[in-house]
Amino acid sequence: MILAAAAGMVWLSGCGGETADDTATAESTPAASESQPAGQPAAAMGDIDAALAAQGEALFTSKTCTACHKLGGGRLVGPDLAGVTARRDKPFIVGMIANPDSMLANDATAKQLLGEYFTPMTNIGVTVAEAEALYEYFRSVDAGGEQ
Repeated sequence: MILAAAAGMVWLSGCGGETADDTATAESTPAASESQPAGQPAAAMGDIDAALAAQGEALFTSKTCTACHKLGGGRLVGPDLAGVTARRDKPFIVGMIANPDSMLANDATAKQLLGEYFTPMTNIGVTVAEAEALYEYFRSVDAGGEQ
């Protein structure tokens, strides 16, 4: 079991890494605090930007999100992201994607998820703009769009 855990950590460390853009990303990531209200549901946030959602869909594959997450069908390494925009607000989702290290250190919900899944969200160098595109893709899936 220890060997499996060590192998998993080695594999996860290869999924991401800090980049020169991490400092800028950390400073511009929306904060999601434990006292923050859930915010408005994604469905109430207006029309889905199809072009931004398409960019997010491409990022979901190219940034290897699929190594840890599914969009329907249950958990993988991390939580199933189907319905994530109904469960979490935009600042939380964008924060976890763009700056998981800070979120895991400072956000009660992120800490709870770590306790449940035992694997920290890997920082793969996603910018805030890319995280917002991923969020829009999740909104489109949650609204019944393509997966």
